[in-house]
Amino acid sequence: MDMEHHTLIIGAGVAGLAAARFLQDCGQSVLLLDKGRGVGGRVATRRDGDRNAPRARWDHGAQFATFRSQSLIARLQKWNAYQVLTPWTAESHRMISAEGLNAFAKTLAKGLDLKNGMRTVHLSQTQTCWQAQTETNEIFEAKNLLCTLPAPQLLDLFAASDLSFPEEEQLRNIQYHRALTLLAELDGLSGIPHPGFLQPQSGILHTVTDQCQKGISPAHTITAHAAPAFSLEWYDRDRNAAASVMRAALAEIIESKIIATQIHGWKFAEPYRRCPLPCLKLAPGLYAAGDGFMAGDEDAAPDLPPRVESAILSGLAAAEKIA
Repeated sequence: MDMEHHTLIIGAGVAGLAAARFLQDCGQSVLLLDKGRGVGGRVATRRDGDRNAPRARWDHGAQFATFRSQSLIARLQKWNAYQVLTPWTAESHRMISAEGLNAFAKTLAKGLDLKNGMRTVHLSQTQTCWQAQTETNEIFEAKNLLCTLPAPQLLDLFAASDLSFPEEEQLRNIQYHRALTLLAELDGLSGIPHPGFLQPQSGILHTVTDQCQKGISPAHTITAHAAPAFSLEWYDRDRNAAASVMRAALAEIIESKIIATQIHGWKFAEPYRRCPLPCLKLAPGLYAAGDGFMAGDEDAAPDLPPRVESAILSGLAAAEKIA
């Protein structure tokens, strides 16, 4: 049992990573738990070939980040995270990383106490702390607990833990699209107009990004996100069949031959309905944050897509409450 940390954070997406960096700067001891092998959540990059010199790359979640908050940019610069980003084009506010957008998340994670491969299955509260139990029966505890999981996963965790809170209804209002993502490699140029980002008027494909033209992949690679309705219809069906349909739709758009594909599913890809608060305090010492909250987007409608910046600001809002 771990009793050394002031704050425990479940989820090492950008919200959890930013919160951990802020609290660590405040002198707190912080531990992050994440069920995945890496960090970043949907700020994800897939590589093919040698890790140090990959033959091909795909950003297969978020394709770019935009930042409007100058104070956040200054904080990211202090953490050496903004420096790994560069504008997609000279006139663009869309920021990318030459090594894939996950390099930004990895930089945020540097110096943090992080345990990967730790799926939390049960939460409990004692008189002095919150406890999190993993599926390998390890127990971690801290005075404060910040959960940055997608709201449906967090509600399932509460149900498995026999926990309920009056503020839960705010979480229930957060709704996510699913997304099927096709990662394709071509034998030549895609023919997608500059700067390599396309939104087809199709019922199958929602966005198509040329990763070579974007500047992150030596090989000619394409990330194609399926439309929300298609993803919902096909998510639990045969993935090979879904990939074939998406591949055929992509082939109609590009100029070169598709030589290889992979398919990935995001069960909680993008919240289409968000909580209007920047974060949520559910109980003393228990907080929720993430891309389902509207931090920095208070002037936007709750059904507008979130940004990477908004998720980071949500994590920071929760961290400020904890600090």
